[in-house]
Amino acid sequence: MKKRRAPLLILLLWLSGCSFGDIKPPELTLTINGETVDHRLGTYTWSTGRRGVVADAAAPPLLVKELKPHPAASGAKLHIEFDYRPSTLEAGVWKDDDVDWQPVQHGTITLPKQQGSYIYVIHAAWQEGEAIYACLIRIP
Repeated sequence: MKKRRAPLLILLLWLSGCSFGDIKPPELTLTINGETVDHRLGTYTWSTGRRGVVADAAAPPLLVKELKPHPAASGAKLHIEFDYRPSTLEAGVWKDDDVDWQPVQHGTITLPKQQGSYIYVIHAAWQEGEAIYACLIRIP
């Protein structure tokens, strides 16, 4: 009996590792004046059917550490588009280890007028789960 359990356990672990790796939230496209803004996917939860995943990630400053800041004019518009529309969408600037979340209207955020580098954090939720995304914007 013990001989049968080991191969079955190994098979189940292998199958679960193969099938759970492809479960991710929808793709995000960020643009400013038609130019794509690089971003990183952070912490998320997602489920489909009877499969699900919970993925933890670093804080937004570490997520965007390797990104080149995207230059933008003061007051420019950051456009947020998903390949699957979220039921709720909010965003804010990372400051002092926190985000002041604001609802996003019509998929657009107006960037600050003040010069500086800003880490924007986007939180989107769907029936299947939720996700955090982060990008780095520089106002010259």
